[in-house]
Amino acid sequence: MASKTIDEQDYYRRVYGGWLGKNIGGTLGAPVEGSKELLHLTFYPKLPDGPLENDDLDLQLVWLHALEQYGARLTAIELGQEWVEHVFFPFDEYGYALTNLRRGLTAPVAGWFNNPFTDCMGSPIRSEIWAMVAPGAPHVAAYYAYQDAIVDHAGGEGVYGEMFFAAIESAIFIETDRDRLIHIGLQHIPSTCRTAKAIHDLLRWHKEGKDWLEARRLILEHHGSSNFTDAPQNIAFTILGWLYGTDFEDCILKAVNCGYDTDCTAATLGAILGMILGPELLPERWVSPVGDRIVVSPQIKGFPAPATLDELTHRTMRAGREVLATWGAEVEILEVPKTVTDLWYTPFTANRYLLPQGTRTTRLGLELTIDYGMDGPSIGRGGTKQLSLTLVNHSREAWNGNLDWQLPDRWSGSGARPFTLAPGGVLTWTDTIHAPEVISVTNEIALIIHRTHDNAQWSKETVQFTLLAASRWQISGPNESVMQTVDFAGDRIDFSNALNTAMPGKYTAVSKLVNPSEQAIRLIAGTANPVKVWLNGTILFEDDQETEFMPAYHRSPRSKMHELRLAAGTHDIRIEIMKDEKPLELFILPILAENLSKIGEFFYLTEIYFDAYAPSVLAE
Repeated sequence: MASKTIDEQDYYRRVYGGWLGKNIGGTLGAPVEGSKELLHLTFYPKLPDGPLENDDLDLQLVWLHALEQYGARLTAIELGQEWVEHVFFPFDEYGYALTNLRRGLTAPVAGWFNNPFTDCMGSPIRSEIWAMVAPGAPHVAAYYAYQDAIVDHAGGEGVYGEMFFAAIESAIFIETDRDRLIHIGLQHIPSTCRTAKAIHDLLRWHKEGKDWLEARRLILEHHGSSNFTDAPQNIAFTILGWLYGTDFEDCILKAVNCGYDTDCTAATLGAILGMILGPELLPERWVSPVGDRIVVSPQIKGFPAPATLDELTHRTMRAGREVLATWGAEVEILEVPKTVTDLWYTPFTANRYLLPQGTRTTRLGLELTIDYGMDGPSIGRGGTKQLSLTLVNHSREAWNGNLDWQLPDRWSGSGARPFTLAPGGVLTWTDTIHAPEVISVTNEIALIIHRTHDNAQWSKETVQFTLLAASRWQISGPNESVMQTVDFAGDRIDFSNALNTAMPGKYTAVSKLVNPSEQAIRLIAGTANPVKVWLNGTILFEDDQETEFMPAYHRSPRSKMHELRLAAGTHDIRIEIMKDEKPLELFILPILAENLSKIGEFFYLTEIYFDAYAPSVLAE
C-alpha cells in the first residue's frame, strides 16, 4: 500500500476516539469482571458520573509518561523502572513481575521467572498507546508492544496478544476494513501461538455461519481456561464482538456479554471502534455518562497524569511525532519486517545488554547476552549456577581485553578470561558461579569487560545483574517417609520433576520460614488440591476440597491462606498435599497482609525466605 500522509485533524479524532472508546468499554465491563456465565447487559450495569478507574487505561498513562521522560528509544528496561516507581498494582502477573523487579531482575527475565500468569490479559489491554504514537506503522507499534509486554508476560501469550492489538490499532490510521485489519494483526504474531489459533478458529466458525452464542461456546470448548484472565479466550471474545456486532453498541455488548475478563474485552474493542469511527460517530447515550474526564486508580502514583481525554490526546500526539521522526517510519502498511518476527523467538530466559551503558535500540557497540536457562536467575546455598554468555562486536573497531567477575564475598567464578573480538565478531562461552552456604536473598553479580588498547588498560564496562537464593525444602511423596532436600528456583514446589513421579498420593514439603522482622503476613498455599499447612507444629489452615488453581497475591481462595502476625525469627513450616491423576501445582507465597500496608495491599515480602537448614535463631 502506498504511503499516506495523516492529516492532523484526523490524527486527533482517531486518537481521541480511541481513548473515549477505551473509557466507555472499560466502564461497561468493569462491574462484571470475572463473571464466567453468559451475560445479558444492554447498557452500563452501573451508571457512573464519569468513567470508572481501570488498569486498562491507567498503565498507558504511565507509558505516556515514560515516552515523555525517556524519549522514543525507550525499551523494556525503562518500562520496568516505571513499574517500580509508579505502579503499585499487586494483581496476578503485575504482582509477580513487580516482585522480580524489586529484587533487581530486569525484563524479559523479570517478566517470566516464577510467574504463572504470563498467558494473561495484563498486557494485551495496554496496546493503544503504542499504536497511537506509531500511526500507520504497525511494525513499530508491535515492537513497542513487545518491549512493554515482556516486563510482566515474557514467554507467554500476553506478549502476542499485545502485539496483535497494537498492530491492528496502528493500521487503523490508514486502513479501516475489519477483515484486513485482523489479517494485519495476525501477521504480527506467530501462527503457532494459542492466540492466533483461537482467532483463526473463530474466523472459520464465523465464515461457516455459526451464530455468536455458538462461537462463544466453541471458544470456551477449544481455547478456554478456568482463569478468567487467560488471554486467548478473551482476545477471541473481543474479535467475536467485532465480527458479529452490527454497530458500536452491539459490538461492545456482544463482547462483554461473553463474560470472563469483561473490562478488557469491552475496553479494547471500544478503543478499536472509537479509532475507526471517531468520537463524532460514537452514540451519545454511551458517551454522555463518561464524558471527557480521566479517573486514575490510587495505585498509580508519582507523575502528572492527564486530567482529560483532550489533554491525553494532545500529549499522545506530541509523543507520536517524536516516535515517527526517531524511527523514520513512513506512514504505510508494510510487509511485516524481520525485526518484528525475530522478537517471537528472542529467548525469555536471557537478558541482553547493549554497550556502552546507555545504548538502547541501536546496535553500534558491544552486545552481551546472559542466558540463565530454564531455572532462571536462581542459585542454591552452597550451589552453582551455569550461565551461557554471548558477546558480539557491532562496532567497526576491534575490541581486546579480558572478562572477569565481580562477586560477593566468598563467591567464586572462573577468573579472568582474555578475549579478542574483530568487527562483527561473536564470542560464546559458558561460565559457572559458585555460591557459599550463607548467601543473601538477592545477590549482586557483575561481569567486568576490561578493554585494552596498545597493551594498556583503556576502559571498562560493568554489567550488573542479580542472582536470587533458591528456596530449600525437604520433600517426599507419594506416601513416602524418606525426605529429599531440593532447591527450587522460585515459589513453586515442583514435586513431579524433583521426585520424578506423578503418582497420586500424599506429598509432603518441610522447610524453615525465615522472617527478619515482626510483621503481618498472608501465607498462601497456591494450589487446586486438598492441602494442610502447619506452622511451628500447629495447624495453620487446611482445606480438604479441590478449588481453582489461583496463586495470585490478592485473589487466592480464602480456604488456602491464613493471615497472622508473625514474630521475627525462624519458623518450622510443613505442608501436606493430596494429588489425584491431574498435574500437581503448588506455590508458597508470603504476602503483606492488607491491614498493615502503607503503600498498597498484597505485596510480596521479598525479605522472607525458605531454607530447610536455616538456624533456629537469625544470624546477626
